[in-house]
Amino acid sequence: MDIENVIAGLDQLFETNQGEKVEDYLSGYLEQALKEGDAGSAITLINELIGFYRDTSQYGKAMAYCEKLPSFMERAGLSGTVHYGTSCLNIANAYRAAGRLEDSMKYYHIVFDIYEQVLEPGDFRYASLHNNLSLLYQEMGEFDKACGELEQALSIVLHYPEAIIEQGVTYTNLASSYNRAGEKDKAKEMVEKGLAIFEDGHQDDFHYSAALSVAGDVWFAYGEYEKAADRYEQAMLVLRRHVGVTHAYFRIVSNLQTCYEALGKPEALKGLVLCRAYYEQFGKKVFEKLQEELKGEETGNDAAFTIAKVGEGSDCFGLDDILSKDHDFGPGFALFVTRQQYGQYGERLQEAYDGLPPAFRGFDKPVERTDMPRNGVIIIEDFFGRILNLEEEEVAYLLENAALTENAWLKVRDWQLKTVTNGEIFAGANGVFGRIYAALKKGYPQKLWRRKVAQCLGEICQDGQYNYKRLMQRGDSPGAAVLLHSFEEHVLEFLYLINREYAPHKKWMLKGAEMLSEGQDILGKLKELLCKSPDPAVYQQRDCIEWVGTVNREDQVLAAIEEIAALISGLLLEKGLTKSRETYLEAHIPYLLVETLD
Repeated sequence: MDIENVIAGLDQLFETNQGEKVEDYLSGYLEQALKEGDAGSAITLINELIGFYRDTSQYGKAMAYCEKLPSFMERAGLSGTVHYGTSCLNIANAYRAAGRLEDSMKYYHIVFDIYEQVLEPGDFRYASLHNNLSLLYQEMGEFDKACGELEQALSIVLHYPEAIIEQGVTYTNLASSYNRAGEKDKAKEMVEKGLAIFEDGHQDDFHYSAALSVAGDVWFAYGEYEKAADRYEQAMLVLRRHVGVTHAYFRIVSNLQTCYEALGKPEALKGLVLCRAYYEQFGKKVFEKLQEELKGEETGNDAAFTIAKVGEGSDCFGLDDILSKDHDFGPGFALFVTRQQYGQYGERLQEAYDGLPPAFRGFDKPVERTDMPRNGVIIIEDFFGRILNLEEEEVAYLLENAALTENAWLKVRDWQLKTVTNGEIFAGANGVFGRIYAALKKGYPQKLWRRKVAQCLGEICQDGQYNYKRLMQRGDSPGAAVLLHSFEEHVLEFLYLINREYAPHKKWMLKGAEMLSEGQDILGKLKELLCKSPDPAVYQQRDCIEWVGTVNREDQVLAAIEEIAALISGLLLEKGLTKSRETYLEAHIPYLLVETLD
């Protein structure tokens, strides 16, 4: 195998930002090397895989190769060689990244023992060893030792003028250690030297992101939060474009969030806030001007389009957090137009949108899927038809009347309605989309709403107050657990209904319920119940026949169910939806249904 050519191909993948192809590329050549009995090439490829898995936070895969590599090299007769030492250094780095610090230190000592036997003092490879060992000391919180290792590394690399990248890396690592040791002036001096190297034609190097991140740390230590945020944002873009979303990436995002909190802008990285700021700063003038141009042309309509951030994604619900930023997240907004408008000027709108800056606050504009776009120009008929699962005639009725047909109301689900009425409208609220959005946001028609509340009460009652108890009496605690979860879900559904809000997808129902105004006492009790499980032991004191007609007062889950039901009953009375004071919720259904009859 021509291993040099293989490594050149690997470098090409990194240079062209095709990191997603690296694993298959290396694994394929490793399989070939093993079949050919080419131990040297196989060892090189295993080392590359370990490094790749380390950098992409795939620690399980990295550890698997780390455990196999030493014995493989020993069988190849490489024990005690410089190649063996270099591989052990790679293993030590992987263990350090994975948090296995003792294993990491063990392998660093192995590397030192080998290098002292086979290398001359001042050999360049010592610099790499000291550099990496310093990172372990950082992880261990021993920053004085980390600084000592890096000072030794720097004294070596400065004797190798051609090792310019290694000098930049060493300055960066030394800046980080000085900063964490509380010596911010030394840290500032070192990080500026490191950045100067990378910014002198080496911005495409992977290590540039680390230099930017450390610069952010240093500026933060000085209280220069805007400068720190700027560096963190640059670091995020460089790192993501090289290796994608890794643990290191999320650490930088977390640091950036801390910066904005220090600046008094804790919501700056929330999706809706980010997208609105992007629109205000870059899109507003562009599309206001384009709107005026279109009005002055023969477009055949009022040339009104709506600009909004609405639809799928936790950011549109205001429920995004740091973990939401791993996919489909970033600055952007939608331009909603009818199919007719799209045919007239949709391409002009899309061209203008594509011309906006590609990144904002450290995040790239998301890459859109053509079958379900979330940003850019979106055809209104396609948006509502797809998400609400409407027939063509139902979509036409919606556009003409800003309302759903009776049949559509009956079949559409809460999470679908929530998805098309979440988020914010930035401009054009009087356009076609804006009118539909406002109409649907009012909630279910009154008669249908009362019917849904009644149905929800019936399900809460059947699952929790009746069937849960029956199954526990029968000794079927797994079956009771299923019904308990169903009861809990229907209680959440009730909370959204009573607040005249559509319930989002299940994964967001509990979190979203915290923002509801009515029924927070019910939600509090529900959260307590969610931490409990059916306990079959409290029913084993009697057989199932003896439980007939009785209530097990020792069943804490059943007690919580009844407490929640009592709170629901009280809220129904308070809202004037019932005249019954029964806590058995089925008793309230007739009062809700009578208003739905003609």
